[in-house]
Amino acid sequence: MREVRRKLSIVLLILMAAFLMADQNLLPPNYQQIMAEFGISETQMGLVSTIFVATSALMTIIWGFLSDIKGRKKLLVIGVLIGEIPCFLTAFVSNYYQLLLMRFFTGIGIGSIIPIGYSLIADMFPEHERGKGYAFIQTAFGFGTLFGMIMAGLIASWRPPFILASVPNFILAPLFYFVAEEPKRGAGEEEVRKLIEQGVEYTYRLNWDAVKKSFHTKTNLLIFLQGLAGTVPWGVLMYWLVSFLIVTRGMSKETATFVLLILGIATIVGTLVGGYVGDYFERRTPGGRALVTGAAIFLGMLAAIGIIVYPLPPQLSLGQWVALTVYSLLFLQLVTFAGPNVTAIISQVNLPEDRGTVFGVFNIIDNVGKAIGPLFGGFLIETLRGMGYTNAQAYEYTLIIGSLFWTFCAAVWLWIRHQYPRDREEVKEILRRRAEVLLGGATK
Repeated sequence: MREVRRKLSIVLLILMAAFLMADQNLLPPNYQQIMAEFGISETQMGLVSTIFVATSALMTIIWGFLSDIKGRKKLLVIGVLIGEIPCFLTAFVSNYYQLLLMRFFTGIGIGSIIPIGYSLIADMFPEHERGKGYAFIQTAFGFGTLFGMIMAGLIASWRPPFILASVPNFILAPLFYFVAEEPKRGAGEEEVRKLIEQGVEYTYRLNWDAVKKSFHTKTNLLIFLQGLAGTVPWGVLMYWLVSFLIVTRGMSKETATFVLLILGIATIVGTLVGGYVGDYFERRTPGGRALVTGAAIFLGMLAAIGIIVYPLPPQLSLGQWVALTVYSLLFLQLVTFAGPNVTAIISQVNLPEDRGTVFGVFNIIDNVGKAIGPLFGGFLIETLRGMGYTNAQAYEYTLIIGSLFWTFCAAVWLWIRHQYPRDREEVKEILRRRAEVLLGGATK
């Protein structure tokens, strides 16, 4: 019965994450419609998204800190509802400033899912299956984001998608609160699980000395570094790819968006596969998770550049659509292996009471790259044009240069390969000593 409840808890968590993330792509397909309705400029429209992303990223550190000292199940339900209520109300705004305010409040709530959700996953899955657990929730993020993009692109008005994206969590969040079982903190670690089985509670909680120590952990710093470099290409490609296909390949907006959709599906597949592959290689050699991730990112970068330089026609035939899909699923998906393996490593080199805070900091740094990408891409396009390159060349070279940031990211993963097994063993040793202390106290 307990195992059934654990699995149901995981399913509900994944569903909540998917619908919460559906909100993220509801605005971009409808920028033109919203600007026309409210009479605002591109800068004002961009500010709406900037505030949303920045608020979400900054709030992850606060949600992460709270998740390390408070009950995570209740906290997550509060966070989800804080995000979904203003998402729902966005459908009824009547002016620009109301839209700005609703996106700000939505960002506060959405910032909860990564630190709290990741912390729960760490305790719902044993260490050797944790990559799979993180692959599940990150795949949910991907499907949710794609669902939002498709919904916003197909529905004529920009308002109904906000209702459709938010309503499911008004049902799922209370259901999660009453049905889900919050795992014991540290239950995913073998050393702590043995304590729990003997009726001894893991009583260690977050303290500032522990937080400071976690940022002296070299693996954490390397993970932050690869995230900063590795997310810049996503900011460039995801924001500028459709424009690139329109300008350089003569595609219609609909065709270009469908190409982006195929690439998005491939990245979801890569996230899911990457978790399983990372677990497989880690079971066979210490640091294998990091080694295969670095290699996959480099190969995936080459696949991305291949799509950029290949002269796709304005209208693709059925055979060309199939070829693009197969190519993306086989090769482009490799570049997303980092996602589940980053979170698995963070959970292994940090103590259970520190993880939520570290996840929160990682998410902030991860979003710095995503925020830099669109601005860097736009600046580079204008700079290259000013240097005498044609408009098409400026777009193409910008996407290639943006993709090359993955080279540095892949190199950092080779460094992680050597460092992370040491930091993981240090955490294991601390947990073993704590287990002895707690067991000794329980037997007195």
